[in-house]
Amino acid sequence: MTSFNAEMNAMLDRLGPANDGFVVAALYKFVALDDIDGLLQTLQQLCDKNKVLGTILLAEEGINGTIAAPRDGMTKCLNWLETDGRFSQLSLKFSFSPDQPFLRMKVRPKREIVTMGCPEVNPDKRTGIYVDPKDWNGLIADPDVLLVDTRNSYETAIGMFAGAVDPITTNFREFPEWAQSLANQPADRRPKKIAMYCTGGIRCEKASALMQDMGFDEVYHLKGGILKYLEDVPAANSQWQGECFVFDGRVAVDHDLQPGSYNMCYACRMPLSAADVAHPSFEDGISCPYCKPDLVPERAARFAERQKQMRLAAERGEAHLGSNPRRKKNSPSKPESD
Repeated sequence: MTSFNAEMNAMLDRLGPANDGFVVAALYKFVALDDIDGLLQTLQQLCDKNKVLGTILLAEEGINGTIAAPRDGMTKCLNWLETDGRFSQLSLKFSFSPDQPFLRMKVRPKREIVTMGCPEVNPDKRTGIYVDPKDWNGLIADPDVLLVDTRNSYETAIGMFAGAVDPITTNFREFPEWAQSLANQPADRRPKKIAMYCTGGIRCEKASALMQDMGFDEVYHLKGGILKYLEDVPAANSQWQGECFVFDGRVAVDHDLQPGSYNMCYACRMPLSAADVAHPSFEDGISCPYCKPDLVPERAARFAERQKQMRLAAERGEAHLGSNPRRKKNSPSKPESD
């Protein structure tokens, strides 16, 4: 079995020299954990010691997180995880960032490591059929397959697999309602096969188990999610269109798993293209074309004050916790003081 660090090194070798930047690892596993408090402290100390930033969530059902560190720090973190038998076969997806995409390290307890609001669904006991990235194109080419993107609308807005159905959800808690509406279709209209995908694979673990509980027999999901697909499938053979939204300061990654072309609106968290940033409704840190029509004066004033404090912190040479490490310096569409 390939070790965690061997996987990381193979990814970095494909990207070329990456010694001066940061390795980003998206990880999860559904596994019973009964010592959450002890793990919280151990993982926080491990990450702090090795200059690892990001977020790790722990629950009785498992672990989920995205972290970033210099290569040496990530190596030591992965070594620790690999020595704990509970985290063997951890789902890992790697990418690279020239800058640290996180502001701090948070290890937090949660009821669910990915929140769907259906506690009866247990992917550790039952889930859909895993499909390796190399086999994904063949599956979704089947006319009997309904291809479903389980992510939210702010994620699907910047990239999807060709031909995928978008449930148009704003959070994962809304997915069961969409799934139930599909299950309620007459038998002759229900899809024979369902293929599901998400960013790193974790949402599909629960979503595919839910669909099975609703009576769908053939439910498949992309192993490792979009990130693993982009890592394993050459761009020339890819069915992916656009960029992939990620939950850190990079905002999105391209097919080479390098930081993409999008920025983010602080007010509504929508990814913003260069055209969005150039739009008259865009005010840095306050509004964008997507949220300006619904922005009430009180929120606008609060966001403006936050921007002021960020600017003052920058003038003092201090880091403000509300600042965005993804923000491009000297961008012609933004004041140089940002």
